[in-house]
Amino acid sequence: MNLLTTHRQLLSAALIAVVATVGEAAETGKAAAAAEAARATSASTQRLVEQATAQRERMLAEHAALTKQLKTATEEQRKAILARLEEQRKSFDESQRTLAKLIRDEQRRQRQEGTSPRR
Repeated sequence: MNLLTTHRQLLSAALIAVVATVGEAAETGKAAAAAEAARATSASTQRLVEQATAQRERMLAEHAALTKQLKTATEEQRKAILARLEEQRKSFDESQRTLAKLIRDEQRRQRQEGTSPRR
């Protein structure tokens, strides 16, 4: 082997090593971006769940207060309190349906994008 052939072989080997390293770095970058996207979408889903939980807690506290008032109320006040309880229940049910739909939509979007965090 002459010096020129050896030099070419070394340059070829170095070029292949650089290309392989760049390819691995690109794949690592894609994996990192996918992981970051999964964390972001997971966080948005978590916020929706926390919002639903907070709303539920508020509704339970209001319900407990109204139920306590109901025990000592007159007949007229009882009717008003019962109507208010029914109105709150309907409002709560509607908002929970809306939040559940948002959560399902977010989870569906995550599955379609392939960014859903694996458990």
